[in-house]
Amino acid sequence: MNPSVSVITAALDCAADLSSLIASLRAQTDRQFDFIVLDGGSKDGTWDLIEASRDVVTYAAREPDHGIYDALNKGIRALRTDFYLVVGADDVLYPDAIANFKAAARDNGADIVVASVKAGRQIRRGFHPEHAWRGHHRMVTSHSVGMLFRAKLHERFGFYSLRYPLLADGFFIKRACTDPQVKTVGADFVAGEFGLRGSSNRGLLQTLCEMWQIQLATGENRLVQYLLFQARLLRYLPRIMRK
Repeated sequence: MNPSVSVITAALDCAADLSSLIASLRAQTDRQFDFIVLDGGSKDGTWDLIEASRDVVTYAAREPDHGIYDALNKGIRALRTDFYLVVGADDVLYPDAIANFKAAARDNGADIVVASVKAGRQIRRGFHPEHAWRGHHRMVTSHSVGMLFRAKLHERFGFYSLRYPLLADGFFIKRACTDPQVKTVGADFVAGEFGLRGSSNRGLLQTLCEMWQIQLATGENRLVQYLLFQARLLRYLPRIMRK
């Protein structure tokens, strides 16, 4: 039997973007999925769009939150399915994404499925656990759009940690995907397009700091991580200074 799947989206003042995501969900070849939307208190018509999309939205809540990961945790608590997929309000899924994720999880007995993702002009491909020492972003394609998670993993690894406002997904991914008892598989399909306007792309300096903290918290070599952190600071310093 196919596993059951939910799509979880955290939304805040994103009506212009969310309409494209909803259209991509309506276009899925497999419409047997839940769509959970957590609105942090939008004032731009986002909630009206959610209410007008009840043909695809199965659960929605509108209340203040403490950031995207607090919202995602609320969505995980509302799950009724075996697996979930995080999709940002400015992302889109390709028509066969849900069907392909289900098939990959079913055929491989996977706990986590890593699909390819289009980000800008680049296609991010594959699961690369050998690159864990370089950070979660070198191991997987993308938390949003590109990864299907077994819901019960959170019983073992906890919810997304609010200690990392921009990269709580990285902390969860590093622990889950490096655990020998968790089966993570790479799947040969492109799931969709990852939007590049997210908070981790805007708060570059904080992102680099959280990445360093996560690497240390997950047991990577301290000296190696210090050198990587310094190299990344030098590389991105011009962008940081322009902010």
